[in-house]
Amino acid sequence: MGASADNELLQTWIAGWTACRGYEPHDDGRTTSVLLTDQQNQTEHFLFEPDTDQFLELARETKQDPTRVLTVVTNRAQDLLDAAAPLRMRVTDRQQSLMSVDMHGQDVEDPRAPGDGFTLERSSEGTCRRVTVHADGLLAARGSVSVVGDFAVYDRIVTEEGFRRRGLGSYVMRALTAGVLEDDVTTGLLMASADGRALYEFLGWRHLADVFVIRG
Repeated sequence: MGASADNELLQTWIAGWTACRGYEPHDDGRTTSVLLTDQQNQTEHFLFEPDTDQFLELARETKQDPTRVLTVVTNRAQDLLDAAAPLRMRVTDRQQSLMSVDMHGQDVEDPRAPGDGFTLERSSEGTCRRVTVHADGLLAARGSVSVVGDFAVYDRIVTEEGFRRRGLGSYVMRALTAGVLEDDVTTGLLMASADGRALYEFLGWRHLADVFVIRG
């Protein structure tokens, strides 16, 4: 897939991600910026496959502003990080991954809970659908998905500390998918952490690009 198509996928992911988190994306000509209203009003700037000079220009601006975060989606991550080394930036995450999946191969049936005592609740707000899983009144897992055109954008697939390694991540993903397939989506998108990537690969997702985050 070409760079312009991949950039469109990133913009689609941003649209879905901001819809579920209540953010507003802005195209400022060089990056897409998002004011993180729930994170002390930091501003996250997204940069797709920049050349080295473009990246360094934005990195220097990021270093000068303590409220600014720069997230770079690229398949040249190590080259760019090496170029930025003299700036002594803080790399807060260098192992994220932009991933996609063909929704036609996904299961439309509601999944079976991974054990007794788990209850699934669904809610929706605008284009965003959410599921939460409780166990004996305690929040065990949650996740959300937003519809952007033909795309389903997944976000915040979280299993709480005391409930990990019980299959709840897969359960949440499958529950979200069964609901969102009612909207005739064709492609799923998400931004995976290093820990989450193995789960998504198990569910049939494929890696599109590396993602890293730097701060001043």
